[in-house]
Amino acid sequence: MDILKASPTPDSAIGPCAVTLGNFDGVHLGHRELFRHLISQSRQLSCQSVVYTFDPHPLKFLQPEKAPLLLNTPAEKQRLIAASHVDLLIEAPFTRELASLSPEQFVDDILIAALQTKALVIGYDYAFGRGRCGDAEFLRRYCSAKGISVEVLQPVGADGQPYSSTRIRQLVADGRVADVVSRLGRHYNLEGEVVAGEQRGREIGFPTANLLTEKEQLPAPGVYAIKVRHNLQEYSGVVNLGRCPTFGNGRSTIEVHLIDFSGQLYGQRVRIYFVERLRDEQKFPNPQILSQAIAADVLRARQILGARQIIQFQEYLSY
Repeated sequence: MDILKASPTPDSAIGPCAVTLGNFDGVHLGHRELFRHLISQSRQLSCQSVVYTFDPHPLKFLQPEKAPLLLNTPAEKQRLIAASHVDLLIEAPFTRELASLSPEQFVDDILIAALQTKALVIGYDYAFGRGRCGDAEFLRRYCSAKGISVEVLQPVGADGQPYSSTRIRQLVADGRVADVVSRLGRHYNLEGEVVAGEQRGREIGFPTANLLTEKEQLPAPGVYAIKVRHNLQEYSGVVNLGRCPTFGNGRSTIEVHLIDFSGQLYGQRVRIYFVERLRDEQKFPNPQILSQAIAADVLRARQILGARQIIQFQEYLSY
C-alpha cells in the first residue's frame, strides 16, 4: 500500500479511483466490511482503491476539548488499512481551508478533479463538509449527477448494535477488553518501549517491564491477563495499569510482568494484547500482601491464557 500525506490537487491528479472517506479510528470490523466493498468496486472498474482520511482527527483541530482518545496510533492505523489490501491511503492534513470547503467543493475539487473518482463507498452514517451537511443523501444525489456511483453500506454489527468506534472506545475505557474482540476482530493491544522503573516489582519477587506508549485510549486502571510479543517470541503475562496506590506513586504507569521470562528488555519495544480483566487496581496494606495478590493474579492468568491464541488482523482477512 502506498501512503500519501497530502491531499492531491488537480495538478497532481491520481486516478481513476474507487474511494472511501472517513476517520477509521480502530479499523474495526465495520470498517473492514467497507474496505471489502471498496476493493470489490475497484476491481470491477479496474482502478485503484483509495482510503481518504484525515490527520489530525477533525475534532482535534476544530474542538480539541471534545476530541476522542484514539484507538490507534498513526502507525497502527496504516498497518491495519494496508492489511485490507487497499492500494493507496491518503492522510490529508486537516486544515481550516479543508474544513471550510462546502460538500460541493469537496466533491468537485478533490473527488472529481484530483482523484478522478469513479465509485464512492461510504458508511450509512458518514457526513463531512461544513456543518456535516455532506451526508449519504447529498452524496447519492450530487455524485450521481456527476457520473460517480455511490454505494452506501448499511449497518453491520454484533449483538444487535452496529460496529462503532465510539462503542469500542467506551468498552476499552471500562476495562471490558474481552468484549471488544468481536467488534475489532482482534485483541486490543498496544506497543511500548521498556523504560527503567522503581524496581519495586523485582524487590517483591515479580519484576516488571515499565512501558511508555503512544496509544491514547488505554483500558481502565486495573490488572489484566495479557499476551506479550517481543521479537518473534510470545509470552503470557499480567499488566497493572494505574498509579500503584500501595506505593503512592501518583503517576500512571503500565507495568508488565512476563511469566516464566528472565532477561533484560530496557530500550526494547514489546506489544501487549489484552485478553481479560482480572481485577481493579487496589491499595494493599504492605508489599507482602501485594506480592500475594500478584501471585494469585499470575496463577489465574496462567489458567486463562493457557493455549489461548492471540487474534491479529492478518488472521481474519478474507478476500
